[in-house]
Amino acid sequence: MIWYCNRCKCHHQSDELCPFIASQLRARPELLSEAANFTVIAGQHRLITTQALDSVAMHVNGVLGTNLSFEGTNQVARDIQVFKRLSEEPFKKLQVFQTPERAAEYLKEVTAKAANSPKAMTSFTSKLTGYGQEVDWLLEKQGSLSSLYEKSSLLNNNAPGIDGITVNRFTGKTISQTTIKSSINPIKNSSTAVTDIKEALSKGTLASDDVICAPAGMENAAKQAGIKSSVEELNSSAAIRQSNSRLKAKIESGAASTSVTAQHVMENVAQGAVVGAVVSLTVSSITNYVRYRNGEISKQEALRDVSEDCVNGALVGGAMAGIALFLPEGALGFIAGVAIGIYVGTTCKNALDEIFGKGAFGAILDSSGYVYGTVMNLAECVDRVSRADMVVQKNIQKSKALQKKIDRNFDEFEKIKEW
Repeated sequence: MIWYCNRCKCHHQSDELCPFIASQLRARPELLSEAANFTVIAGQHRLITTQALDSVAMHVNGVLGTNLSFEGTNQVARDIQVFKRLSEEPFKKLQVFQTPERAAEYLKEVTAKAANSPKAMTSFTSKLTGYGQEVDWLLEKQGSLSSLYEKSSLLNNNAPGIDGITVNRFTGKTISQTTIKSSINPIKNSSTAVTDIKEALSKGTLASDDVICAPAGMENAAKQAGIKSSVEELNSSAAIRQSNSRLKAKIESGAASTSVTAQHVMENVAQGAVVGAVVSLTVSSITNYVRYRNGEISKQEALRDVSEDCVNGALVGGAMAGIALFLPEGALGFIAGVAIGIYVGTTCKNALDEIFGKGAFGAILDSSGYVYGTVMNLAECVDRVSRADMVVQKNIQKSKALQKKIDRNFDEFEKIKEW
């Protein structure tokens, strides 16, 4: 992309940082972390709302000989976050989800108890239902364009009534409070969720201007029950039942991980950008964000160009995540419920080093809560893996040849003995 700069009165290449923008970054380092936030949001929105990763998967499949697909990637990340939420909230003391193996053992215990006491399984299932809906609400908020100026989070050990809160990113002021309800049965005006909301409103634990997030059918049921609060419908009862079945199956099979493991990333190498919210931070994305802040381009133009950069970098980002060249202990750290990684290309790294001083931009990203690394060319990465594999294969061949030679020597030795 070549763009004309009104300040310099000249054209800039996409990988060339305008001196005026460099000066702004030097004077206001916080613009870098803001640009990183903007890049992550734009990238996630593009990758989640389009089939952009299908082509990425095809490219990686062609290079690595794998059979990866886009389907299920978001689900992998979502389920991991549900298990993490369960570990941090209802099962914090019992440490049920400390390891996938421990979670599998616990489910066996619950299943055994359910034979004599059905309530045991009902209680466990209700936790999967409720905390799954909470995570879906958070992901819905984080994936929407409103997250450019809003920041949503789930409350821990929250008081009755409120489960999530949304604040203004820039002022910190509360925009809305949300109560999150879920049900494996179709919502009616006599449903437990509706009864709970009416009770919370009467007790004052839920204000009339708080938002209700609940499965499909809640808006109509709330009206019939005389509830005037704003309602956001999320998921259907059938989708929630399907989620519960999948989560139970994962727990039973020992796959209830609470973080993105190396195995998860390897299984979803083409979709690494979504699994770990890993995107490439480029000179172009920083430029577009600062130009948007300066009023030179619109938000939609900035989103379009930055998200395009993210998609172009997804191939490298996904492959790098699979090879885990910088992931700590083979996993991304979770920031506010989402694993976030920023890849900084060589060109961008050089530009940032020149502005902030060597290593300083890394400290800025660290303070912003990002796990970051410097990307290498995908072809070089694949070449390294290929060369390493060739060395292994050669060593195997040498070992086989040596084994044959040893066997021949033993045969000769046996002949000498017989003689």
